[in-house]
Amino acid sequence: MRLYLLRHAEAIPHGTPGCTRDSERPLTNHGVKQAQGVAAGLKTLKVAVDLVLTSPYVRAVQTAEQVVAAYGRGVPLRELPELRPEETPRLMSLALKPHSRAQHVVCVGHNPHISAWLAELITTTGDLQLAFKKAAVACVDVPEVPPARGSGVLRWFMTSKQLARLPHLA
Repeated sequence: MRLYLLRHAEAIPHGTPGCTRDSERPLTNHGVKQAQGVAAGLKTLKVAVDLVLTSPYVRAVQTAEQVVAAYGRGVPLRELPELRPEETPRLMSLALKPHSRAQHVVCVGHNPHISAWLAELITTTGDLQLAFKKAAVACVDVPEVPPARGSGVLRWFMTSKQLARLPHLA
């Protein structure tokens, strides 16, 4: 399975009036544009997408919706509680099992969870530090589902700015 770990795009800040729960924070206008740029960049790279899995938090769902919009309605979008920021990376790996027939899966989540999951996928110690900025994407191949710790291979990692520039270079 090829996984595309995508951190949600820019959301309104914590404590914004009218938004009392972290899970309800929507994307900013810039965040919507960020997500659209990432989706366009993935298409330019000819990334195949069979399934999009997302945290149920509003900002992650809105980011995932931009990917689905870019690829068309044939790509299913599913909320997965294991992609919430308070969950453990191991639970996310196990949650992939019902989706093991999919070959190319975009997983939209949050930091530090998405960084910790990437570390677990590609290292045996889980000891990896990287700047997983908003709307960045890591492409990881895993040989089996659920993936064993350290069994994944990092193919590439790109920021939202790098991905958004790709359509202009094509």
